[in-house]
Amino acid sequence: MLKNIPKKYFPLIFIVGLVALIVFQNKAIMPAVQKVAASGLFMEDSGDEGSRIETSTSMTNYAFNQCNKEVREEIDSEINIIFPTEPLHAWKLGNFKYIINAEIEMTSSDGVSSFKKYACHMQYDNKDDLEGVMESDNWSLNGLSGLS
Repeated sequence: MLKNIPKKYFPLIFIVGLVALIVFQNKAIMPAVQKVAASGLFMEDSGDEGSRIETSTSMTNYAFNQCNKEVREEIDSEINIIFPTEPLHAWKLGNFKYIINAEIEMTSSDGVSSFKKYACHMQYDNKDDLEGVMESDNWSLNGLSGLS
C-alpha cells in the first residue's frame, strides 16, 4: 500500500498523522483524564485533613517528638545533641502525614558545636486510633534530610 505513494508525500502524511494524534489526545483523551482526576476516585477520606499553611497541633507535636527520636538514632552516639522544644515549622499533610522542620545543636567529643537544620516526613500508622500515639512503633519515617 505504501509502495504506491510517492516518497515526496511521506513528510505530509507524517505531519497529518501527528496533527491528528495531537487533536485526538486533546479532544478525547485529556477530557477523560481530567474527569477521572477531578472525581473522588483517588481520594482517601481518613478524617485527617491537610493544610497548606504551617500549623501546630497535638499531632504535629507528637510527630516532632518521633522525628527527634529518629534523628537521635541517625547521629553518632558520641555526639551530644540539644533538641529544640518545638519545631521551626510543621505541616499537616492530611491522612496522618506530617512534615517537621527543626534545628539541632550538635557538640562533638572535642567540644566543637554546630547547628543543623533537618526535615522529617512522618506518618502515624494507626489512623484515627490515637491510643498509641506516643509509641514509636506506631510511627513511620518516610524521609529524613539535612543531617548528612
